[in-house]
Amino acid sequence: MFNRPRAPALPLLILLTTACAAHRSEAPTTDNAAVTGRDGAIIISGVALDDGSGSVLDAIEGKVPNFRIQRHSGECPQITLRGAVTFQSVVNPHIYVDGTRTTDTCILETLRARNVELVEVYPMGVTKRPGYGMHAHGLILVFMRTR
Repeated sequence: MFNRPRAPALPLLILLTTACAAHRSEAPTTDNAAVTGRDGAIIISGVALDDGSGSVLDAIEGKVPNFRIQRHSGECPQITLRGAVTFQSVVNPHIYVDGTRTTDTCILETLRARNVELVEVYPMGVTKRPGYGMHAHGLILVFMRTR
């Protein structure tokens, strides 16, 4: 019979293990179940938003992988959801508050996290929720508490 040399299984196993570990390290980590991932979104709610009286932007920071903020004096913050950008234009995600698209990112600094029920961050810019557009630089959906 024709004997074909077998490829060693160990390098393949190492490659798969490394890929799984890297994927696991990109997931949000938190001490509570208030940060979860679903349908390509990072969902921040409950305890993660109630951890202080800071802004929504402060509540999101550190809970979403690759979330980066650049602040310049007198300007709205520049937000990047998917790592480094290679071109010079502003690439902020689209932001919606209770279904209404905002004009800039300043709203995330003015809204208090304690007044927010839920924040959904879609780094890839696609949601299954009806009524929200797609955007190449991501979506941030903010849902306010109802009293």
